[in-house]
Amino acid sequence: MPTSGYRAALGSRTVRRLWVAAATSTVGDYVGLGALLFLAADRTGATIGAAIVLAVGVIPSLLTGIVAGPWLDRFDRPKALATLQVTGGAVICLPVLFDGVLVVFATAAGLAAVRVATVAVRSAAMAEGVDDEHRGALIALLGSTDQGAQVIGYLTGGALYVLLGADVALLLDAASFLLAAVVLLRLPLPRAQEREPRQPIGGGLADIRRDPVLRMLGGLVVVTGLVSSLPEALAPTVAAPDDPLRPVVLAAAPAGQVVAMIWAGRSPRVRRPRVQLTHLTLLGLALILAAVARTSGGVAAANVLVGAGTAWIVGPQLTFLRLAPKGRMGQITATMVAGLALAEGIGSLALAGLADLFGTAAAYASGGVIILIAASIGWRLRSRRPEILALDRPSPNGIDPN
Repeated sequence: MPTSGYRAALGSRTVRRLWVAAATSTVGDYVGLGALLFLAADRTGATIGAAIVLAVGVIPSLLTGIVAGPWLDRFDRPKALATLQVTGGAVICLPVLFDGVLVVFATAAGLAAVRVATVAVRSAAMAEGVDDEHRGALIALLGSTDQGAQVIGYLTGGALYVLLGADVALLLDAASFLLAAVVLLRLPLPRAQEREPRQPIGGGLADIRRDPVLRMLGGLVVVTGLVSSLPEALAPTVAAPDDPLRPVVLAAAPAGQVVAMIWAGRSPRVRRPRVQLTHLTLLGLALILAAVARTSGGVAAANVLVGAGTAWIVGPQLTFLRLAPKGRMGQITATMVAGLALAEGIGSLALAGLADLFGTAAAYASGGVIILIAASIGWRLRSRRPEILALDRPSPNGIDPN
C-alpha cells in the first residue's frame, strides 16, 4: 500500500480537509479580487485604482507577518483557521455595505492580512498534524490549486461583475469563506500540547537565523521573491497589444509552475539541498534564456521554464516543516511570507523600471544574474556547513532520512 503520492495523501482526513478548505476559499478569494479590481477602477475612474488594489496588501502583509506573528501560535489551530475564514468573509462584504473607493482599498488590505495569517496557521497545522510523507503532496496541491484558482476566479469574478454587479461576486466570495470555515472547524489534529510562551516580535526571524539550514534556504527563498512575478510584470511589454500570443506570455509562468509543483509533490528528492540548489540554478538559467529570446513565442516558452523554476520553493517548505520548531511554526511561516511579499514588491517595481529604461531583456538578465549569484552562495554554504551536507546523505542504516 503506497504511503506517498496524491492518492495516499488525500486518504488522510487532515490533508483532505486542509486542501478542500483552501481550494474553496482560494477560488472565492480570486472571484472577489476580480470584482474588486473592476470596482476600484470604476469608483476611481482610472486604471491606477486597480493597481492600488494589487499593491495595497504589501504593508498589511508585513505587519501581520512581523507584528501579529507572535500571536499566531497561541490559539487552537482549527479554531484559529475557522476564525480567519469568518474574518475574511466579513471583510469582503465591506464594499457591499459602504460606498466609496477607500473601502475597496481597505478591503484589499484586510484580505491580504487574512491571507498571510491563514497561510501561517495552516503551515503550523501541517507541521503538527500531517505526516511527513504527505506534506509534499499537500504543498503541491495547495500551490497548483492557487495558480488554477487565479484563472477560474478572475474569469468568474469579472463575468459576475459585468453581468450582475459587484455585490453578487463579493457575496459569493463571502460564502466561500464561510464554507471553508465549516470544513476547518472539524479539522482532525492531534491534541495540542501546552503552547509555548508568546515569542517577541522578530522571534520567527531569530528562529530562522539560529538554524544554518533554515537560514540559507530562507534567504534564497526571499531572493526568489524578487523575480517571482517578473514574467507577469513584463508580459504586457514583451508582446504587442495585437499579438495573439500576448495572453500566452502572461499565462506561461503559472502553467510551468503548476506542472513543476505536481512533479515536486511526488518526488522525495526535492527535500535534498543538492536538488533544491540545482532547481534554483535552473531558474537562473531560465531567466537568462528569456533574456536572449527574440520573439514573444520564445519568451513564452522561457516563461514556462521560469515558472517551473520558481517551484523549487516546495523543497524549502518541506525542510522548514521538518526542522523548524512546531510550536512556533505559525510565526516562522508568517515571517517568511512577509519577507516574500516585500521582496516581490521591490523586485517587481525595480525590474519593471529597468525594463522601461533598457528593455525587457535587461530585466530578465538582471533577474537571472541575481538568482545565479544567490545559487552560487547556496552551493558554497552547502559545501562548508555539515548540517546542510547531512541532509544530502543517507543515514547509516541505509534509510533516506529525507
